[in-house]
Amino acid sequence: METIPGTETSHVVKALVDIKDAHENFWKVINFLQGCVGMEFPETSRRLVVDDEAELVRLLAGQERATLLEAVKNVIGGGLTEEDIRLISNRKAQLQRFHSLLTDQEYFEQERKSAAGPEAVWQKLFEENPWIFGYGLNLVACEPLNGGRLERFTTGANIFTGAGKRSDAVMRSKGFISSLLLCEIKTHLTPLLAATPYRLPDVYQVSKEVVGAVAQVQKTAHKALRQVAGELHRLYEDSGAPTDIEVATVRPKQVLVIGNLRQLTERNAGNPEKIASFEQYRRSVQDVEVITFDELYERACFIVGDR
Repeated sequence: METIPGTETSHVVKALVDIKDAHENFWKVINFLQGCVGMEFPETSRRLVVDDEAELVRLLAGQERATLLEAVKNVIGGGLTEEDIRLISNRKAQLQRFHSLLTDQEYFEQERKSAAGPEAVWQKLFEENPWIFGYGLNLVACEPLNGGRLERFTTGANIFTGAGKRSDAVMRSKGFISSLLLCEIKTHLTPLLAATPYRLPDVYQVSKEVVGAVAQVQKTAHKALRQVAGELHRLYEDSGAPTDIEVATVRPKQVLVIGNLRQLTERNAGNPEKIASFEQYRRSVQDVEVITFDELYERACFIVGDR
């Protein structure tokens, strides 16, 4: 007998429970518990520790830093160092920051308040994390030209002759011989296509921002190479002292980071006509790789191992 709220009377409450699959679910629970080699029941929470995790917890409990590192090596295996752990942890944190800038407009606007503009927000991220930019642009590993900033002047008072045209990133490939790479960085909000179709119903044109940015990086490369004599160029310090770095200047790679492929979707599905128009354009541009911010993010995830 149960008292029904809001009334003065009591009623008999009956319930029917189907237990025909109870035995199967019971053995699922038993099999799960058999796979647990350790259990913890703290005062404020309950937690099951499974397989190698239990051994790791046992080894780590109350140990010093050096012992903790050795314990991680024993469980995970390999020549893992403290620097490796710090590097992986930092890169995962920076990936989260990248993701937030890409998907959280409120977070992006907050970061923008302390930057010179929307492009400067991304410039700051890449300057602080050149591994995203260098290893994410192509399958050949890259690094800043001479260990300095990504953003450099390439004509006028510049890295080749010793204020002028500026490139958002000047890099070189890593290998026995290095090749030059120049990059322009826009924002993830920069439109990839024009607001209205060029010809209804299925012909779209890329935006003037994309066309202008491609022309910008091409012009930067053209003017920079006019300052360089020969197909191999040695870099010099500001003092005039030569470095041990030589870069090949034959048709340097040019990269444009711009926009977001989500712009080519409608109702959470890709628009095939928009996608085709954008892909045909960027594949037709010689010497310039056009990559979107979401593509760069996915490549960075691949580097860290999240994908």
